[in-house]
Amino acid sequence: MRLPGRIVDDLRSDVVAPPPVDEVAAGRLLVRAAEHQDLAGMSRAHVDLLPIGLFPSLGARFVRRWHRTYLNSRHGLGLVAVDAGSNGAVVGFVLGTSDQVAYASGLAADRRALCSLALAGLMAMAVRPRVAGRLLRSRVRPWTRRYLRRRVPASAPDGPAAAGQVAVLSALAVHPQWRRSGVGVALVAHFLTSARSAGAIRAEAETSTGSHGATSFYERLGWAAGTARYAPDGDVVRTYHRRLAETREG
Repeated sequence: MRLPGRIVDDLRSDVVAPPPVDEVAAGRLLVRAAEHQDLAGMSRAHVDLLPIGLFPSLGARFVRRWHRTYLNSRHGLGLVAVDAGSNGAVVGFVLGTSDQVAYASGLAADRRALCSLALAGLMAMAVRPRVAGRLLRSRVRPWTRRYLRRRVPASAPDGPAAAGQVAVLSALAVHPQWRRSGVGVALVAHFLTSARSAGAIRAEAETSTGSHGATSFYERLGWAAGTARYAPDGDVVRTYHRRLAETREG
C-alpha cells in the first residue's frame, strides 16, 4: 500500500496524528509487508544501524534467521519501506509481534526453528570468541540461576500476558539518508494499525537511552516512557508503551 498524505489517522484518540510524510519521500516510497527476499537487506540494516544487544553482535546471518521467525509466525509483523525510484531498495523496516506471548510460545515449541537459531548462533560465536565470552557472562549464567530458582507454574500469568494481548515492536531501522523524511513514523504507524487489527490492546517498544537509541522519537509520537533499566550487556534501555484499544469488559 502506498503511503497516504497523512499517516494513519486516529491511531489513538488522545494522541495527535503523526505529521505527513515528506512530499518527496511520499512520491517515491512504498510501505508493504516484509517478504523472505527482504530478509538479507533487513538483517544487514539491523546489524549496521542497530548495533545494540547480543543478537546484532552475532552478525547478519544470525539476525536473518532470527528475523525469519517473525515472518514465519502468524503473530509476527514485518513491514518494509522501499524506494520505488531505486529498483525497490529497502530503506527502512519495522519488525515485531501482534501478540508477544503467543509468538514466544510458538517459537519455543518450534524445535526446527530453535535448532536453526542455535546452530547459527554457535557458528557465529565460533568466529567471535569475545561475543561468546560475553554471552556466557551476561546470559548463560543468569539464565541458569533463574531456571534453577524458578518456582512459578508454566500456566501462571506472567508479565504482559496478565494484562491482555500486547504487541511488541522489536526493531525499527531507517537508512541515514532517509531519516527526517517521515519514513520511520510511517513504519510505526502501519505497525500499530496492523497490531490493533490483530487484537492487541497496547504496544511496547524498548530502546537504548544512548546515542543509538530512539527515546525522543517515541516520545514525539506520544508513547509513554517506562522506567530505565540496565540490559544484560550493560546498556541502559527504556521501555515505551502505547495504548491501542480499550480493554473489553466481560
